[in-house]
Amino acid sequence: MDTAVKVAREGETLPGHIQSLEKGLRILDEIIESPGPLKLSDIIRRFDMDRASAFRFLQTLEHAGFLRKDATTKEYDVGGRVYYWASRLREKTRIIDSFHEQLQRLASITRQTTHLGLFVNDRVLLADFALSDSIISIRHVIGVLEPLYSSAVGKAILAFLPQEQRESLIKNLEFVQHTKSTITNADDLRINLTVTRQRGYAIDANETHEGLTCVARPIFNTDGVPVASIGITCVTALVSADPGKFEHIIESIQAIGSELTTKLAT
Repeated sequence: MDTAVKVAREGETLPGHIQSLEKGLRILDEIIESPGPLKLSDIIRRFDMDRASAFRFLQTLEHAGFLRKDATTKEYDVGGRVYYWASRLREKTRIIDSFHEQLQRLASITRQTTHLGLFVNDRVLLADFALSDSIISIRHVIGVLEPLYSSAVGKAILAFLPQEQRESLIKNLEFVQHTKSTITNADDLRINLTVTRQRGYAIDANETHEGLTCVARPIFNTDGVPVASIGITCVTALVSADPGKFEHIIESIQAIGSELTTKLAT
């Protein structure tokens, strides 16, 4: 089962969004995901667009450097600007790659899905996950921005940020009630974060997704500032029925989290 979906699927409308920009991004995503270059006719067919509109989108993306057009075949492929972005993100992807082995090991030890959150531009990005071999396995969607105030990976980072930075983020939060258990005001969040700091890990008890409990532990850089968090997603009913299982999960995530903090410093 998926715990999150992309921000918007084809045909959906979100408040305040720019439809033309969204369409252009979908076209770019289609070309990036394609195993080979695409032609104008491919875009027309896949997006049910008229020829003139499809050409303008492709021409705009090409002019901005996101696509390149083969002069002979007239096919479109990924442009230099995308590779430039990829090179700028190499440091972040290095963290993802180097942590994946521990994610898989944690999933194997706990028999639960594990996931990695990266703190990027004051937001927590779900950057990687590892499935367990359990019959019930929670599948995440990479690239989703996790709520700082309700997700375990979000609270694990927010709780341990320097106080001034933490307060600035809290004051600018827009609380959305995902479930009946979601924290919806700054005072309750501050109390929750205090408890999180005291015990060393964060809990999302049905706060973001009904029926799912998540535990997360921060990963610190050499300055003692959280730059990521490692989390475990469980079916609430299953862990509630076996308290010993939950204790095992916490012990495991604390151990692996400490290991990752040490690894980040080397």
